[in-house]
Formats: sequence, C-alpha cells, structure tokens
Amino acid sequence: MLLIPEKILNLYNLHDKIHNDHIYMQIKRGMYGLSQAGILANKLLRQRLEPHGFYEAEHTPGLWRHQTKPIKFTLVVDDFGVEYIEKENAEFLINALTKHYEVSTDWQGKLYCGITLEWNYHAQYVDASMPTYVPKHLRKFGHPPPKKEQ
Repeated sequence: MLLIPEKILNLYNLHDKIHNDHIYMQIKRGMYGLSQAGILANKLLRQRLEPHGFYEAEHTPGLWRHQTKPIKFTLVVDDFGVEYIEKENAEFLINALTKHYEVSTDWQGKLYCGITLEWNYHAQYVDASMPTYVPKHLRKFGHPPPKKEQ
C-alpha cells in the first residue's frame, strides 16, 4: 500500500515511477534538520577519503589528517579550512573530494565559517572579523547605529 497522497503523486508526476507499491529514489542533497544527517555525511566522507590516506583525528572531531602528506583540514558542515605545505598536497585533497562532491576553492583563505580572515604571513598572525555582522543585526532589530564608533 502506497502511503504518498494522491495530490503529491499528481504534483510530481510520480504515477509512472510506482513499482510494487513503492517509489525508489536517490537523495542527492542533505536533508537539513534531520538529526542523523551530520553523522551520516561524516561516515560517508570517511568512507570516501580513507582510500586516499585521510583519517579523522581520534580526539578532535572535525580535524582530518593525511597518513603521509603534510596536510590537515577542519570541516564544519560544508566548510573546509586546509593547512598544507606545497600546493600539490592541497590539490591532492581537492582531487579526492571532486570525485564525489562539487568543490569551490578560495586560495587566499579569506572566508571560513562566515568569518573574514586577513592573513599576515610575514608577521605570523591572522585578523579574524565579521565586518557585516553587527550592521546587519542592528538593521534587523531596528536598533539605531551608535553615535560614536565603537
């Protein structure tokens, strides 16, 4: 017995996809809000990256390393922050990922998890900021901007 309402079957033209009272489908995107989505995506990532020598650090969830190459990365939802020596090592990771995922790159590392990063390699520091966060939320909540810069 098929449990999909007739209205949905008609809306998405599913009648010809019914086989033995079932409709089989492949989900290509994550289902946000599903409590298991994160762990399922992580297990799949592990399965896909292990053959390339990557593993998740035992005591630091979200930190990944390579068995032999000088590369490691953090992963937060779908945002990678990669530390590498030699661009070819970063490209090795990118090639492993593009076999299964759509990947975009930011070689300057200007944005990570919504945080703007300004790297000063010479002086060995990074400035992290969220320049649009406060003005955006001041507007959102109708709060007047401060008279003095803060």
